[in-house]
Amino acid sequence: MNAITDRGYKYLACTADVQVSGVAGTLHTVTIATAASTAGVITLYDSLTEAGTVIAALRIGTTAEVQMPTTLIFDCAFATGLYVRYDGTIADAKITVTYI
Repeated sequence: MNAITDRGYKYLACTADVQVSGVAGTLHTVTIATAASTAGVITLYDSLTEAGTVIAALRIGTTAEVQMPTTLIFDCAFATGLYVRYDGTIADAKITVTYI
């Protein structure tokens, strides 16, 4: 039994820019699984690309700065789609996005 998928949530592990969903839905959580070897920002957009409405901008620090994993609960709707963008400085950070 998997508590995430049993409730209907989908999930995607991300390590680079990616369109998570191409339709409207609900962002449930973002789990920051690993720190970055080079700190930077991961931005979540209500969009099909790295443009449009910003849902959140998450600064991901290095191992020395933060404890991992960390789960952030959003439970917010997105109207167009869900896109994750890694900025040009961040390296090696892994996140998992759960959504419906």
